Amino acid sequence: MNLTQCDSGSLEPVTNPIVAPSDLAVAIQAWKELLGQQRVVEDHRSLDQHGKNAYGSPVRSVVVLRPSQASEVESIVRVSRQYRVPLYPISTGRNWGYGSASPVEAGCAVVDLSELTRIRIVDAELGIVALQPGVTQGMLAEFLEREGLNLMVPVHGGGPTCSLLGNALERGYGLTPTTDHFQALTSLEAVLPDGSLYRSPFHAMGAETIGSAHRWGIGPYVEGLFSQGNFGIVTEATFTLQRRPEHVEAFFLRISDSDQLSELVDELRTLLSSMGATVAGVNLMNDRRVLSMSRAYPVEQVPQGEIISDSLCQQMSKEAGISAWTAAGVIHCPYSMRRSVRRELKRLIPNCLSRPIHMNRGRVRWARRLMQWMPAGKQSILQQLSSIEALLDLADGIPRRVALPLAYWLEGRSPQMDQDLNPAQDDCGLIWYSPLVPMKSEDVDRYVEMVTRVCTDHGIEPLITLTSLSERLFDSTVPILYQPRQAGATERAHACYASLCKEGKSLGYLPYRVGTRSMQNATNSTDGSHWDLVNKLKQAVDPDHLISPGRYCSRNKRI
Repeated sequence: MNLTQCDSGSLEPVTNPIVAPSDLAVAIQAWKELLGQQRVVEDHRSLDQHGKNAYGSPVRSVVVLRPSQASEVESIVRVSRQYRVPLYPISTGRNWGYGSASPVEAGCAVVDLSELTRIRIVDAELGIVALQPGVTQGMLAEFLEREGLNLMVPVHGGGPTCSLLGNALERGYGLTPTTDHFQALTSLEAVLPDGSLYRSPFHAMGAETIGSAHRWGIGPYVEGLFSQGNFGIVTEATFTLQRRPEHVEAFFLRISDSDQLSELVDELRTLLSSMGATVAGVNLMNDRRVLSMSRAYPVEQVPQGEIISDSLCQQMSKEAGISAWTAAGVIHCPYSMRRSVRRELKRLIPNCLSRPIHMNRGRVRWARRLMQWMPAGKQSILQQLSSIEALLDLADGIPRRVALPLAYWLEGRSPQMDQDLNPAQDDCGLIWYSPLVPMKSEDVDRYVEMVTRVCTDHGIEPLITLTSLSERLFDSTVPILYQPRQAGATERAHACYASLCKEGKSLGYLPYRVGTRSMQNATNSTDGSHWDLVNKLKQAVDPDHLISPGRYCSRNKRI
């Protein structure tokens, strides 16, 4: 079996070494006896639907298994081992733009863990909970409210139906004080490829509280192998949750040109270092990215295969009051410190920029009341206030679908937010390009120029966000949006992604995570020391590549 590269540079779906039909049939029958027939999905129509993703290249599994108890996963793995049928576990399959519920390789049995939804309190005083893979942001938020725990959910903009554990294992991040979600994960249980159960060291010694409060345990840190890895199926993990602060507010800066952006980037290092955890993170968004959050796409004014013209973009931005770049940051602090924090923030912001606009829930309510007396332009302002409210909720650890409508933008209409949105099932086109960029003005300038040029050349809207992960580094998220039903659109999107990866790599900007189609490119390095060790470990633990074959590990390299 080989992964093959198409002309665009992206990876085509591939198949596993053939499993004998008789062995597959026996394995499926064994799984039916274990789980019950209704929890084993094998009809082609359902498998095709389950394998859809926003990539435009669905990968079909041979069967979908839906365990209802964590203990069943061990038995599922033993059957897999006996009949050599590879497994591909998913939490909820809602990592849209990175592969959704699709395996890296065809021919796998997908293990859908979305019905494993148990939440238990490990220690309420210390803010520690244990979660199974199917627990979503919304479920944890409801649980904490029901239990009267004033703790924050480590949210991201995907919304309340996304798995917490899945996002943490992929090293997702957000705007709460626990920016890095994998940092919140302190211990885990996982079923290994031989069907045995791995537990973090202190837990295995019977010391659950310290094992949940101290993420490193003792000895080699093995838990990291399960993050962006394929060494087992994680069935439970403990998370440390932050207490909700007394005061949360957002601040915004208007940036009129690239010179102001460069000056802010260089000063941002000092600002983030000085403010510490008070400022959890800052987003820098270009005008097109802000337009995608606040205005319908002008479908009738953009020829197919092209992007919004610069003149139309400027016109739309002027009408909406959007500057060339917008900075949006979040403050967490005691209520008594809010004014001093604002003063310090103002002092640290470059003089070339106007003073920051601060918004909290009280100010949003006041602005809404004021709108009753200002009918002109009311709808536009109300839309902005709704966006600010959503940002404040995210900063407060309350799940909101801030980023999800983006996948529907090219349709020229807003999706029904009261419905269960699923871009993969709704035939949206979305591929995330997520490179890391040093927090230096010269790097940001080079990066922005590269992304704008490459996206424009491929007829893809250059929607750029730079999110501070620390005072040294940005992660940039660029959504490659396309309409799969348009002729040639999928090919253009994948060619754009391949070009971004190639040119970004030449400049030193590499993705912090990749989607299922790009695993082989990520693991093919000229310096093989890292991936050689990963492959040696994989060969020792899972010599038949039965767990998530091809995921962050090259199947081509046998030891």
